[in-house]
Amino acid sequence: MIKILHNYITKTQCHSIINLWNDNTITNVDDGIYHFYGFNLIPHMESVIDIIPEFKGCDFKKFRIQYTDETIRQVPTTHVHINRYSFVIFLNDEFEGGELVFNEMRIKPTIGTMVYFTGDEPHRVENTIGKRFTLVGFLHNDLFPNPKTML
Repeated sequence: MIKILHNYITKTQCHSIINLWNDNTITNVDDGIYHFYGFNLIPHMESVIDIIPEFKGCDFKKFRIQYTDETIRQVPTTHVHINRYSFVIFLNDEFEGGELVFNEMRIKPTIGTMVYFTGDEPHRVENTIGKRFTLVGFLHNDLFPNPKTML
């Protein structure tokens, strides 16, 4: 299952999430599956919920801001997740490349758009020129248990 929700959050919310980025606590992930710099948001959930109240009650396994640019080469093969649900929200779109690719579906980053999917969907990220920020969540519970919320 892959759902694309345009304008899930506003530009103001996107900028507010990016402002949580703290260079002193980022991690560099380069493990053959993922390549990015990340900032763990779980210790900052109160601030996130103030910005995006819809995340209250979410059971996050992992929740972070991810950053890539032209210095970070992406893995060309697809991967899946072990958790049930995942999402990516594009926090900016002033860069080239950085598409999220599911098999033959290529999703061009648009600020505020959420791509929500089950963990069994193979995907990868294209290389990026410029600064690409995303909000990434790995969930144990379904963010949209009521189908009417997906309309």
